[in-house]
Amino acid sequence: MSEVSATPPRRTAAQRLREVARDLFYRQGIRATGVEELCRVAGTTKISLYRAFPSKDELVACILRDDCDQEAAWYRDALGPATPPRERPAAYLAAAVAELRQPGFRGCSLGLAIAEFPDPEHPARKVADNFKRGLREALRRVSAEAGAADPDMLGDTLMMLTEGAFSSAASLGAGEAADALERAGQQLLAAALPAEGG
Repeated sequence: MSEVSATPPRRTAAQRLREVARDLFYRQGIRATGVEELCRVAGTTKISLYRAFPSKDELVACILRDDCDQEAAWYRDALGPATPPRERPAAYLAAAVAELRQPGFRGCSLGLAIAEFPDPEHPARKVADNFKRGLREALRRVSAEAGAADPDMLGDTLMMLTEGAFSSAASLGAGEAADALERAGQQLLAAALPAEGG
């Protein structure tokens, strides 16, 4: 019997560029990362980059779409049918706190992109804004399902607390921001949701 090679298949230039771009954009910023640096670190050429992506803006939008999928994954269980409706707002907060406590966390990549691109028509902004609007609606929905008297206010406040904690991670430290979010979130839910069995 012949041996099967254990060598993994070589990644394409587009795959390498996406991996490198995601890391560099997150660590040092999108505008601060040039095409030349992306190509050098990925071990590819500008021709390969522009063959895979029509422009750097389209590469950025592609990375942010991946980030949307990744961010959606960490709260999918919290907001989905696997979690009892009454527990979903608390589960969302717990997922956000856990994300803050991940090593190397320096903020929400979508929020960082929004700060870098003030033009709402920029491809990156469109991706990030659409995701954030969808999250807001999801939080309002689960707040209603949990029995909040004012579900829109609770959903918006949950989002503002989370966004604030993510934005504060760089200045306060992610651990301290996570602790503050946990405390504030617990107080918010105790005030906004009816007592269990009530």
